[in-house]
Amino acid sequence: MARDKAPVAGEIYSFRTSPLSGFAPPETGRYAAFKVLGVNERFVAIAVLGGIWSTPPSLRVANEAVVLHEHRFAHTGRMAVFGVNADWWAPSDLDSVSLLGSGRLSPEEQAIGAKIIGFGIGFSYSTLRFANHAAEGEWRWEHDRDALLVESEKSKAKAAAERAAKEERYRARLKNLTWEKLLAETPFERWAPSPPFPPVEFTKAARETVHSACRELRELGPRPPKAKVRSILRRCVEWFNEADKAAGEVIETEEREDIYAVLEEMAFVAKQKSLVDEIDTWREW
Repeated sequence: MARDKAPVAGEIYSFRTSPLSGFAPPETGRYAAFKVLGVNERFVAIAVLGGIWSTPPSLRVANEAVVLHEHRFAHTGRMAVFGVNADWWAPSDLDSVSLLGSGRLSPEEQAIGAKIIGFGIGFSYSTLRFANHAAEGEWRWEHDRDALLVESEKSKAKAAAERAAKEERYRARLKNLTWEKLLAETPFERWAPSPPFPPVEFTKAARETVHSACRELRELGPRPPKAKVRSILRRCVEWFNEADKAAGEVIETEEREDIYAVLEEMAFVAKQKSLVDEIDTWREW
């Protein structure tokens, strides 16, 4: 079993593929492999290899495999290469992962790796779980497409139902939301651990900033003037602008969504929900 040692360019790992959804059979009985194309202090460049095996492949066999090309669903044949944030390097996230050893890197692979770790345009960045999605997804697309399509539709239907239920819960929450409830809650509660979420100091300061803004808005009374609400919300957004820069731009997709949600709730309780539409003109994250 591979430990989460620092990656080295040329290393090849094997892993047991896992189901793509809860509607797929629980065991695939298949193994795949990926190769490290490049490494620097920020990123690890990964290529998913094209072979699928019934047992873990040997280093020699895996090293002979070409890079996988993706054709499932909307994919159009691009290579299954991507970058992983160095802080998120965790081979043990994959099932039965094993370091096979070091293989050779072709000049093309070296060039691709250099572009990925250089944050090149046109490349995807994800966690190592993407290697499983690519390998298992392409095998299913080639050998079990009809069943995969059925499972995909079931997954979409489940996700849609969950979104609808979440939206209904959110509407009910807004209906009964007060400043007292907001101040009793802990904003950004899911921002742990760090990484991948922002540093603890950033999160603590963000919570204090939100609560301070809530107290200011509460002081405006039951019918707060729109201009004053705008001023407080804008100062809150501008705090996030400056704090994000100072912390090295730690606000990413999940953090952005959470901040938006908090600001929307604050605007709603202040009876000025239309101000949410102005956030994009204030924010820099």
